[in-house]
Amino acid sequence: MKRTKVIIDTDTGIDDAMGVVYGLLSPELDVLAVTTVFGNVDVEKTTRNSATILQLLGRTDVPLAKGAAKGLLGVPRFNPEVHGEDGVGNSNFPDPAVKPVRAHAAQLIIDVARHHPGEVTLIGLGPLTNIALAASLDPELPSLVNRVVWMGGAVSVPGNVTPVAEADAAHDPESAAIVLAADWPVTIIGLDVTDSTLLRQRDLDLIRRSGSPAAAYVARIVPFYMNFYSPLLGERACAMHSPLTVAAVAHPDLIVSSADIPMTVELSGSHTRGMTVADRRPGQDSDARSWLRAKRVCYATDVDRERFIELFVSRVTQAAPSGEGARPEARPGAG
Repeated sequence: MKRTKVIIDTDTGIDDAMGVVYGLLSPELDVLAVTTVFGNVDVEKTTRNSATILQLLGRTDVPLAKGAAKGLLGVPRFNPEVHGEDGVGNSNFPDPAVKPVRAHAAQLIIDVARHHPGEVTLIGLGPLTNIALAASLDPELPSLVNRVVWMGGAVSVPGNVTPVAEADAAHDPESAAIVLAADWPVTIIGLDVTDSTLLRQRDLDLIRRSGSPAAAYVARIVPFYMNFYSPLLGERACAMHSPLTVAAVAHPDLIVSSADIPMTVELSGSHTRGMTVADRRPGQDSDARSWLRAKRVCYATDVDRERFIELFVSRVTQAAPSGEGARPEARPGAG
């Protein structure tokens, strides 16, 4: 089986942590690096949370790099009521022994992409600051990357931090606009599909009964997340934003339908900053006729939710991670 080479760029809160776990446990994916960015919590905490996962799963072969502490403009705003003060449900994990490499996340992205030209998929699970910085530092980067897959945006559903803006887009609209406009293929897994992709209490109960390290980790962090989501959903459950995004790279057939549409990000609206604006009008299938004049992106409109949840539960309850320790090949930034 040919494995998809990926870099996971993440603001490791609870769902992002589940996404990183899923990526590391997926034999379909070859995780070349984990890079961290501010978002759900500050970048020191997202880095610590990512290091904890790498240590827990025995994946110290995967280089970890700390990235941007804020967006290109503006001041970071965090929401501890969603992910906890530590980003993982106030779980109080001990300090991990795993440490980030010296390189900034943006530089590690460049180094890995140059080491594997044309092969790397960038998976963005948070604000796109690191990826935008990498593209600015190395203008050739879009030609070296296979594609970008981003958990972000909301097109036909409301936003989750403003009436129209999704959190990762709202944290750094300028970076999102840069990445969407760059000359590389972009696939977006947005709130249109993630809001209704739910891990329910019965699924968590199955996970909790497993003895795997990944299952114990998920069972420890998810209850806090469910506490936030359950009043909104009317049932004991939580949305699986980031895990679904990682799974869509490992299993492309999970995306049942998608739209190839012009899309950009609103930067200046007093009520709409961070909105992902898509030209969805009938007959706008020609770039020449589209009022938006934006680059086209692939936006998921439906996914196989039941199969994804089955895959997620299966992966985290398995006995050992796919890598089972360090791999022999040298990796940029490692050591």
